[in-house]
Amino acid sequence: MPVLLMINLKGGVGKTASTVAIAETLAEQGYKTLVIDADHQSMAGELLLGEKRMLQCEKGKRTLHDVFLEMCSDDFELADLRNFIAQDTSNVETVCDYLDVIPCSFRIDDFYNNAFRSKRKTGLFDTERELFDHLKKQMPGVKAWLNQLYDFVIVDCPPSIAMQVKMFLRIADGCVIPSIPDQLSVRGSANLVDRLRRYRVDTIGTLWTLYRQQTSLHRMMVNEPYSKLPTPFDAVIPNATQLATAVDPRELATVKSNCDAKYSRQFASRYRDLCGEMISRLRNLGVVVEERQEELICL
Repeated sequence: MPVLLMINLKGGVGKTASTVAIAETLAEQGYKTLVIDADHQSMAGELLLGEKRMLQCEKGKRTLHDVFLEMCSDDFELADLRNFIAQDTSNVETVCDYLDVIPCSFRIDDFYNNAFRSKRKTGLFDTERELFDHLKKQMPGVKAWLNQLYDFVIVDCPPSIAMQVKMFLRIADGCVIPSIPDQLSVRGSANLVDRLRRYRVDTIGTLWTLYRQQTSLHRMMVNEPYSKLPTPFDAVIPNATQLATAVDPRELATVKSNCDAKYSRQFASRYRDLCGEMISRLRNLGVVVEERQEELICL
């Protein structure tokens, strides 16, 4: 089961939209997929659950912030993770049975303060470092548990190496860097690659997003990518009205029969090509990717 991080230190490059589209495409192809929303803006969770269910998860304390808080407890068991996974997600009929999500919360920015207010959870820890190390040691077990349930875990990261991102970097099989083909985005991506080397995580590719064919700089970047960037995928995601509409929260109540209906046949095909490239590159790195629905444990 690959754990993939969608990551870039620059905001507004299409990380969340790409996360949702890739996850829906994998799910439609039969891969049991979990999206973990690690961004405090919580948009990936909202795009998959809708505003009402997202608010229910927040009020019910069933978010990623609450997952980490639960992991602080000395009686935490991996099976407790089931309580934080939202099922029946997406407005695409062919996807919802194969796609789950753990939404995020704005509270995650104050995780350490919130954790130490909960003495029942953190009575064993005196410092943030002790708490961080405790969580870090539990992450391999989390990955092993998720491996029984899912074929893919896709993590939508904030534009920073926040606490939660550091946790997922411990168990990641690879990172995808969505980037607009312009100078600011590319420079930020190159800096990110240098930082990721510290975690010994493979960056499997650069994903060109919000591409404008009529912009000469975009064409130049795509045709002659910066040498310090991870090899770009052949599939390029354009800045298109159809794609923007597909992830407009106002459209979530409209049920779509399949990904072709949501993204249009043209762009759904691009996402399928992209997923094929991602799987090929993961296999080249020795990561096992296979359909194994009959072996999955039901929630």
